[in-house]
Amino acid sequence: MLTVSDRYLLRAVFWPWLAVTAALAAIFASYSVTRYLAEAAQGQQAMRFVAEMIGLRVVVALEVLLPLGLYLGIIIGLGRLYADSEMIALQAGGLGRSRMLRPLLAFALVVSVLVAALSLYGRPWAYGKLYAVEVAAEARLDLNAITPRRFYTSDDAAIYANSKSDNGHQLNDVFARFIDDERRVVIRAAHMRRSTDADGAPTLDFRDGHLYQLDMQGPNDRVVGFGKLQWHLAPSSRVVGYKRKAASSASLLQMTDRDDIAERQWRYSRPVAVIFLALLGIVFARSTPRRGRAGNMVAAAVSFALYYGLASVARSWVEQGVVAIIPGVYWVDALVGAIACVLLFRRRSSY
Repeated sequence: MLTVSDRYLLRAVFWPWLAVTAALAAIFASYSVTRYLAEAAQGQQAMRFVAEMIGLRVVVALEVLLPLGLYLGIIIGLGRLYADSEMIALQAGGLGRSRMLRPLLAFALVVSVLVAALSLYGRPWAYGKLYAVEVAAEARLDLNAITPRRFYTSDDAAIYANSKSDNGHQLNDVFARFIDDERRVVIRAAHMRRSTDADGAPTLDFRDGHLYQLDMQGPNDRVVGFGKLQWHLAPSSRVVGYKRKAASSASLLQMTDRDDIAERQWRYSRPVAVIFLALLGIVFARSTPRRGRAGNMVAAAVSFALYYGLASVARSWVEQGVVAIIPGVYWVDALVGAIACVLLFRRRSSY
């Protein structure tokens, strides 16, 4: 059962955590909006897919934003109690170190469970949807969004038009390049429109031009003149391709490839990181009323940047075989946890 001091500590931490997490999510969403709107303006993405892709990116980012929000929320919330001498009053009233840790770690455990759900289930679901949306957006090819005299590019196509009709449905004086299996096809045409074939599949209709088929494996190049040419926009192979970020956590347990192992370990390490970051946040929250909190916040920010950078490097090392599967990526979390415990339970209160 929660005591009055427990509820007071939780309120002091909960609202900063919520505010910081919401602010971080908004900043990340704003960055994604800028990126995808720029791509949509260049014709690389259809506008109707932008909102969905931003939402999926935010879901993926939450596995990092939630722990970071908790870390900063603890520093801000407890730091205010220290700065206002409220923590001293609570300690004088019998709030010991272990008594203070109990509600905070319980809250961290709740956030850890939420991060575990996001990491193990939300992450692969969001990536699977994101890959599907990106492929659908690529196949959509919105001609209205293509700006004349600027290249539209994708993984396997590039289109350039000198001008377009007033209604935006036709491009004029067109250069197009496609990669099809082992061939590279270049089309130079007077006009191009987007349409569908008899089966409803998307196509590009070219008029009055030449097709240059370049053999990437030999000298068998061809040049063909045409009055009308219909180019089928075949679905990308990425739809059926294996993507480890979109693979289910259960299927990753059976994988032996180092890339898959690194992805699996990353997912399982995220909930553990929440607990260790909470402990580290309690350390950086400590201060005296006469000493400002700016130094603690700078040290906390640098520490998180180092931790997340090390975690990313550890994952790359597992993928490249630099580090053995055990300890894998877990050594970074173990190191941070050990440092947090040493700093938290040592007798001196100056950090």
